[in-house]
Amino acid sequence: MTLHRKRTHVGVAALAASAVLLAACGGTDGSDDAPHLTVLMEEISYTDNIREMLPEFEAATGITVDLETVPYADQASRILQEFAQGSDTYDVVFNDNVYGSGYFESGYVLDVTEYATGEDEFGTLDEFYDPYLAPMTTEDGAVYGVPVYGESTFLMYRTDLFAEHGIDGPPQTTAELEEAARTISEGTNGEVAGITMRGTAGIHALYPWAGLLRSFGGDFFDADGQIAVDSPEAVEATEYWANLLSEYGPAGVANFDWEQNRIAFTQGQAAMTIDATANGPYNEDAESSTVAGNVGYAPIPYAPGVEPGENTNNSLAVHSLYLNANSSNPEAAWSFMAWATSQEVQEGAVASVEAVGVTNEAVLNGDAYAERYGAFQEAVLDQLATGNLSYLPSGQSANTVIVETGQALSNALSGQQSAEEALAAAAESISTQLG
Repeated sequence: MTLHRKRTHVGVAALAASAVLLAACGGTDGSDDAPHLTVLMEEISYTDNIREMLPEFEAATGITVDLETVPYADQASRILQEFAQGSDTYDVVFNDNVYGSGYFESGYVLDVTEYATGEDEFGTLDEFYDPYLAPMTTEDGAVYGVPVYGESTFLMYRTDLFAEHGIDGPPQTTAELEEAARTISEGTNGEVAGITMRGTAGIHALYPWAGLLRSFGGDFFDADGQIAVDSPEAVEATEYWANLLSEYGPAGVANFDWEQNRIAFTQGQAAMTIDATANGPYNEDAESSTVAGNVGYAPIPYAPGVEPGENTNNSLAVHSLYLNANSSNPEAAWSFMAWATSQEVQEGAVASVEAVGVTNEAVLNGDAYAERYGAFQEAVLDQLATGNLSYLPSGQSANTVIVETGQALSNALSGQQSAEEALAAAAESISTQLG
């Protein structure tokens, strides 16, 4: 499947032009006053690739870069703390698009089109797959982030176990999904869990749950913009999610983050999971996965009677680089951002690390990508094509909604509160905090 997107025709600074510009900022010869950047990155394979290739960038531009990394779960709070204090510690930060709009609205990050002028071997903004750039582009053409990787969500299921237990293909409804989980859990005497998902509080549990919220016809906000995480649909989705994991999930699932959930599935401990398309390469890695070659990929089912419409139950999440408005070296920072998301660097990621979520269109359509990710490439691209840009809350309210709702999910899963009680408390807290 070939990807297409409209072109924005906004260029990235030419390497030669960057060298001239940066010379005016302190030279490109490694002298003491040459630009130095500190960048806060997510602990993920894409960062590993950027770190490996970084000496090439430093040699070409004279810019030196310190990469600091934090776990995904700690990113949002760490970055918000720095930005709220007006800190210039980090010239560039790496985080989800759901937070990026809030950063821009608050004046924490810059519109990069001021720096994206000309064309060079780094590439141009119109080389990105458009759905990956769109979340960081405003109606008036400002672009406040550049995408490193993106993902959607889907259902992953064990084709061998489905065949063994007489289950005909992937479930088409949430009722069929629950029945498949029950059949395999009971049919293996509990040796294989029917399903696994992330269960730990916060963004981890919230991410796949947000799909089930749409599966039952719910959303984070109602038509009037009021918080709706305690709606009847949200309560039903939470009861369904908590029951699935309590009855048919693996031991310890309430504490699973993305990595623990991924490992549980790839090591054959569960028959199904709902999670990011980024999981595909791990499933199919024959050296580390016990289920390679026996995984099917399908859309997340809806509850009987629920029609998806535009409010689809699969995500379109983009993890991007943002330029700190307080950076003392914005030109150098932009040059790093342009390079780190360039076709050359993304080709390096496909060649050396797990990088199914690369954002450059030529790389997505390239032979190397198809050769490596062919087992699930079509499923990934199908999910991206229908991905919900509003899958998670965004803007200035995002952190509050995610934290409070994520904690409510944990409380419901652990049995500390009923789904109705937990979500009512979350809605009240969110409304109070947001005014």
